[in-house]
Amino acid sequence: MSPTEIPCALCGARDTTRLYTKYELGIERCRRCGLVYANPRAPEADILSRYSHDYFWHEYLPAAGAPEGRIDFDFIDGRNAAMLRLIRRHSPSGTRMLEIGSAAGLFLKAAERAGWEVGGVELSAAAADFARGKLGLDVRPEPVEAMTFPEGAFDVAVMFDVIEHLFDPRTALQATRRALTPGGILVVSTPNLNALSRHALGVDWAVLSPREHMYYFTERTLDRMVQSSGFGPATFERRFDGRDVDETMNYRQTHAPGHWRARWYKALLHRAGETLLPIVQTTGRADAIICVASNSAYGAPPDRAPGDSA
Repeated sequence: MSPTEIPCALCGARDTTRLYTKYELGIERCRRCGLVYANPRAPEADILSRYSHDYFWHEYLPAAGAPEGRIDFDFIDGRNAAMLRLIRRHSPSGTRMLEIGSAAGLFLKAAERAGWEVGGVELSAAAADFARGKLGLDVRPEPVEAMTFPEGAFDVAVMFDVIEHLFDPRTALQATRRALTPGGILVVSTPNLNALSRHALGVDWAVLSPREHMYYFTERTLDRMVQSSGFGPATFERRFDGRDVDETMNYRQTHAPGHWRARWYKALLHRAGETLLPIVQTTGRADAIICVASNSAYGAPPDRAPGDSA
């Protein structure tokens, strides 16, 4: 099958301008609303084929700090402590947490160990089996749009590095909202199209991968997507203490590590990374966006951070 032209998931327009061409596929910006997305889109079967049993065991688990399925609980507790603190600050009385795209369940296990009742959905059968069998978690191998958790079952829903992979992010967010209690909180993290790294590394920035990442959000377009799905206005956690220089401005996130751009960026961060860190965070140029929103029918979170540029 050939790649397919698709309309903008935010405004429905089909009027785009090309930003990048990579692996013979386009990454384009909607002229009407500014959302950036992979267009034309590779066939769904080709995209989903990457998330295989071998990928889970030989790529995902080692990268997640659990090679061959070996779990160091102190490690996963420490790795996820800052995010759990952030969530607790936004949901001080919450007890039940849902993760969309929970993969092997490592974050959910850390949340459970911190006192949360947890559940998750995960499309990868290998990952869901691992979460259930190895970690004893209620992770269901089903799409978020058809999840079998009852409505209003959770106080918090999280979605980490998932929304950019989804074929229909608005429908997924709407389904997530239905699973939340009145006043429930949504926390989303996703790569930041406005990141310093994207400007530094150019087309070789590894996030620009149209067979893997369907959408490329800025704070502005993510806010619009969240609100169009029924949530209140988003707030953005720019000064997140859970990510250091390497995670905030990752020079390794390149498909061309030998290119002069990658070498220059690495040298810059080695010399001035600690000085740049608070500036990059405060100005919304970190590698990831962290967005928090509430179920708008029951009240919205505090005023959001200032808008960004595309």
